[in-house]
Amino acid sequence: MTGRARSRGRRTGVGAAAPARGEDFQRMAVLTVVANKDYLPLVRTSAMQVAALLELPLPQVIDLRLAVNEACTSFLAEAPRPQSEPGSATRATLCLCYDRCVDRLRVTVRGPAPALWPARDELGWVLLCAVAGEVHAEVVDGVGTLTLVDPLRRGA
Repeated sequence: MTGRARSRGRRTGVGAAAPARGEDFQRMAVLTVVANKDYLPLVRTSAMQVAALLELPLPQVIDLRLAVNEACTSFLAEAPRPQSEPGSATRATLCLCYDRCVDRLRVTVRGPAPALWPARDELGWVLLCAVAGEVHAEVVDGVGTLTLVDPLRRGA
């Protein structure tokens, strides 16, 4: 799952995250969306589909959906936009990668990092840390990378 629209003007999107060197993994999906709350339902749906492909139990599916939603929400800076066109106020994108490793699922979200990102003192961050196995965040040259790592049950 990947999509990129051609557009005029400056784009502030980022590409797919590279896996760690020497790590055995299967890239299950890549999704690039406009960095706008109107696209969060698509993000949640992608998380649920990956969870279904891995045959995760329902509580883990719900946790994954919530974690991916919170991860993407953390990148969204509130900015007014005209109501006529979704995503018209920004050309920024978020890129999600779902990678299945031997015993875990790694979800990486990359996008332009808002000021003071990640906000570790906000409720969204606390919720993210509560539902995801491991959470790692870094900013390099204004691009934020948020990585969620969840263990997979045997047989998934």
